[in-house]
Amino acid sequence: MATDVVLHLFVDDTLEPAELAGIPHELWHVPGMIALPLALLGLVAVYLGQADETGSVGLWGFVLLFIGMTVGAIYSTLFHGLFLPAIESIETGLFETLVDNTTPAQFYRGVVVQALGLGLGAILFGAATIRGKVFPSTAGWLFIAAALFAAANQVFAAGQLVSRTLFAVSFVWFGLSLREQHD
Repeated sequence: MATDVVLHLFVDDTLEPAELAGIPHELWHVPGMIALPLALLGLVAVYLGQADETGSVGLWGFVLLFIGMTVGAIYSTLFHGLFLPAIESIETGLFETLVDNTTPAQFYRGVVVQALGLGLGAILFGAATIRGKVFPSTAGWLFIAAALFAAANQVFAAGQLVSRTLFAVSFVWFGLSLREQHD
């Protein structure tokens, strides 16, 4: 996840090979495509490590966050990294046509699922982590901050990058904590 974030610091999300250092657009997203399914496995491990202590808040946070990461982050990464370039290779402007023909209901369903999952799920999971005291509370606070910055993405463009960075740092922190518990 951290590698994906670092790569996005240096690249504008464009499909133009000249602006991507000559590297195909799809390859810029490989770290994210690999990291997100692994992050889901890590999320399961973190939840199981604190399930008894976090109760129903932890369970709801876990379920919502799992759905949000699957529907939001993984779908977005795969769509942006694989499907969007394929659509553009078929016909220039085809993506814009598809977007223009998307109904508000279709759009809002995706936004609501992602907002509830990544937003509310991360906030609940972070709060449960803080309350459970199994893992460092800082990792829980990072999840909450990541959710808030993800919401701020609509207000300022750097919100998504800050959110991704905070999620990456929190997952690393959780991973190190899990490792310390089992050593």
